[in-house]
Amino acid sequence: MANPAPQTRGLSAAELAAACDELQALAGARVIDAAPLQVPVDADDLLLVLQPPGEAARKTLLHIAPGGPRARLCPTSRRFPAEATRRGPAHDLLQKDLVGATLWDVVAAPGERRCELRFRTAGGDRRLVVELFGARGLWALLDAESRAVALSRAVATAVRTLQPGDRYAPPPAAAEAKDAAAMRFSPPVLAAIDAHFRPLDEAAEAAALLDGLRRAAARARQKTQAKVEGIGQQLADVGRAAALRQQADLMLAYAHTVARGAASMRVPDPARDGEEIVLELDPSKPVIAQSRQLYEKARRLDDGREVAEARLAQARAELAALAAVADALAPLAASAPDLAAALAPLRAELQRLGALPKPPPLRAPGAKKPTRDETRGENVRRYVSAEGYPIWVGRNNEQNDRMTMQLANGNDLWLHVGGGRPGSHVVVRLPKNKTASLETLLDAATLAVHFSKARGERRIDVVYTQKKHVRKPKGLPAGAVVPSQMKTVTVLHDDARLRRLLASGGDAEDSGGPS
Repeated sequence: MANPAPQTRGLSAAELAAACDELQALAGARVIDAAPLQVPVDADDLLLVLQPPGEAARKTLLHIAPGGPRARLCPTSRRFPAEATRRGPAHDLLQKDLVGATLWDVVAAPGERRCELRFRTAGGDRRLVVELFGARGLWALLDAESRAVALSRAVATAVRTLQPGDRYAPPPAAAEAKDAAAMRFSPPVLAAIDAHFRPLDEAAEAAALLDGLRRAAARARQKTQAKVEGIGQQLADVGRAAALRQQADLMLAYAHTVARGAASMRVPDPARDGEEIVLELDPSKPVIAQSRQLYEKARRLDDGREVAEARLAQARAELAALAAVADALAPLAASAPDLAAALAPLRAELQRLGALPKPPPLRAPGAKKPTRDETRGENVRRYVSAEGYPIWVGRNNEQNDRMTMQLANGNDLWLHVGGGRPGSHVVVRLPKNKTASLETLLDAATLAVHFSKARGERRIDVVYTQKKHVRKPKGLPAGAVVPSQMKTVTVLHDDARLRRLLASGGDAEDSGGPS
């Protein structure tokens, strides 16, 4: 009789301990990549790429899925595409602290669904703590003093809080249910764990992709149908060109019969055997000028006909292609085998049609990733928020102008000390479509106070807005700008926060105010 398939739940404490025991074989492996993953959506997975010692050793992809029924820690045979990697502050901090590090130990907490991977780096020891319990679980990269360098998520519960920079402490250990303690996997457990969870992940992601593609196709069809109808209306307007010319002809022919300032004119209509018709007029303009305007409008309509017809043909072709994709998606079942392979060409077609964003282009092997902070050569003060976002602080009025009006992007956050006090402009560099968290906002506001005439005050307001809402009207002196859509945050003096920020800068010794 065949053994029943393992239940769909995360690793038990016993299973995690067995996995950690087998992972000891990776001791001495070097980290060559570390990145959070974007798949599955709304998960906090992490991928470590390890190179074990020895010329013949193959790279190991260590997949960490914290929390929920997917919770596990094991090497995987799955290969993630480049677009599956989540970029941002956590990715950058992991790259900075772990790439090049050496794994020397893997330890499971006795009786708990918690473990840690220990690394040696040039900057000191690092620990990656993994918690598999809870709906989302947690991974946290800790420095030599057990402070959180990078987190899968911030923690704020009745039991504990954990933010970047906080000292890590686990929550109180909870007794594991008896039915969860039984071992489901026979040695070697790592391969068995991956063989169990990987197909479940891939099937769930394919089902989510199917749903997403169906919704994207429906949205695109609705939008394209509206486009077809809109262009059709434009072509209907184009058909009015002949009528406009006829009206202009009549106005021009009988202009001499119309008194100045008339609101209308009566003329015989050749199309109706000379029957009189009434043409409305603009009393403020001569009739001849009005007829010329109608001729010009008719000309523009005629000129637009060819373009509109070409756009209509293109829109109808797009609508037909979207309908074909929707028809191909409709019969697919979420549980169908090889669903991901069937969806790949349909996803590519939706990307071609603009219904889905295209994947970003890949950098050439060995190409250095450009850094926004270093590309423009301006010698601003540079700091890093607790979340890893760059913070710029101007040194003088002229540099404030250049930094705000030339170097900052529209999505960046702009701050200045409130109350009309003199101070430096502060800019938080943010990725496209990202907003700053309260923690980053307080970091930047603390620097705005420190580099202002309000330094030393225990409580001060700082105004902030997006850079796109900051203008520099002609004639304003250097450093003076006009922000709009401003909000205010109140900053309380925090020595620990200020020390951390100043230590994060390339010129930490430069603690002077604005020049």
